[in-house]
Amino acid sequence: MTKKYLIVFLIAALLFIPTAFADVIQPGEKAINFDYQLTNIKDYPDYVFILHGMPSPTMEILSSSEFSFYKFSTCSIYAIKKTDFNKINMSKMNDTEVETFLMNDSLVARSNLELEGQYGSVTIDNPLEGALVLLRINSIQGNNLEIQKTKIVYGYSDGKKTEKTFQSQNQTPEPPNSQNSLTNYIYYLVVPIIAAIILIYIIAKRKSNKQ
Repeated sequence: MTKKYLIVFLIAALLFIPTAFADVIQPGEKAINFDYQLTNIKDYPDYVFILHGMPSPTMEILSSSEFSFYKFSTCSIYAIKKTDFNKINMSKMNDTEVETFLMNDSLVARSNLELEGQYGSVTIDNPLEGALVLLRINSIQGNNLEIQKTKIVYGYSDGKKTEKTFQSQNQTPEPPNSQNSLTNYIYYLVVPIIAAIILIYIIAKRKSNKQ
């Protein structure tokens, strides 16, 4: 029975290797972080748009400029009418009060779109240098703020840029001729599965030899 548990543990450990090391930059690689931009924020002059995330930032007022945040954070955008924002004086709130207000107050419109800080890692010789996600505000109705990812602009070390359109809000389009995604797929998914299969084969062979 102990051997069976050990086998299950080893297989599970191998399968979860990709998750454990997903945020670790391997030798010969570089990290690429996301930048974001609200492209039509000027169409909503009566609102203040706030970025809030875990573990940071607690509160950042957004403009039409590009913005980014801590690579391990997950953030959302909130909207408050300027008249209400000026009355509330959020600058006097502590971190807990800001979070409680943004999450629960009826004055706040909330977006369900979650933004990630890090795009991923690529090899050092990969010319990719940046990934800018363009966001569009579709509507503000009551407590619902609808924001959509429209395009991603990839920047390269030679100054060139390429644009890709989002076909799904949950799937980031890959840069053209991206070898990095294939490399990561092989390293983080295929290799552990192959290792698990080999381990099972060795154990099964030993059992058959004993019989």
